[in-house]
Amino acid sequence: MKGVYLQRGGQAILSDITWTLRQGEVAAILGPNGSGKTTLTRVIAGYEWPSAGEVRVSGRTLGHVDMRELRKRVQVLNLSARFGVDDDLAAVEAVLTGYFASLALYERATEAQVRRADHLLDVLGMSDRKGHRFGLLSTGEQRRVLLARSLVEIPDILILDEPTAGLDVNAREHLLATIDQLRHLPNAPAIITITHHVEEISPNTEQVVMLKRGRIVAAGRPEQVISPETLSELFDCKVFVQRRSKRYWLEVLPEAWVDLLNGSRAGGQDKRI
Repeated sequence: MKGVYLQRGGQAILSDITWTLRQGEVAAILGPNGSGKTTLTRVIAGYEWPSAGEVRVSGRTLGHVDMRELRKRVQVLNLSARFGVDDDLAAVEAVLTGYFASLALYERATEAQVRRADHLLDVLGMSDRKGHRFGLLSTGEQRRVLLARSLVEIPDILILDEPTAGLDVNAREHLLATIDQLRHLPNAPAIITITHHVEEISPNTEQVVMLKRGRIVAAGRPEQVISPETLSELFDCKVFVQRRSKRYWLEVLPEAWVDLLNGSRAGGQDKRI
């Protein structure tokens, strides 16, 4: 992406975005609500059109490529949704629907396709759930099935939009560990995770992009850009952050609540109950 701007209704949603992600790299886009994270990835996937600037995906420039072909190379998954996959399908059948871009299984899969679906469920820790109905799986298990569904044909870029939203600690960590294993797939895709939480950034992340009000305010390796100062500025909230076991952990002290509430009142919004 080079000098990308996107306006909607006269309002700037993205401003001067310049960013490069290479094949097989792992990146996290970090920022508060409304910062433009999802819009940025929709531009990458060809579902939003920039007002200015250049976007090249897999060597192809937007505006000079068949968008239907480009979208096959980029998988965007909002794992907090279930995509409407038929609840009555077995887990392996739900994965097979990825070959046909359908939500139910209307076509007969080949033996090779079934082997591929079985293998992906094995890789993603779902070996003992292949025959279970999709609708009876836990939320975390459903998300792993949907992840397998997106990988029946390896994309060039895999975008995960807030993949752990609403999960408990066990399910969150299981899903994060699963996503981290995707690096080892043959022809592994570039992986972009959209998140609000530094705790969800994999130890193997090469790039962190911090987005605020549609602009990149920091970008680089995690150890270069993640600090109490950058995160406090990013979220407009005084925070502390520590790095332990190659992961980052954010802490907000109750003293910060006073500043947040006072800031709201100063802005004309009295938040007292």
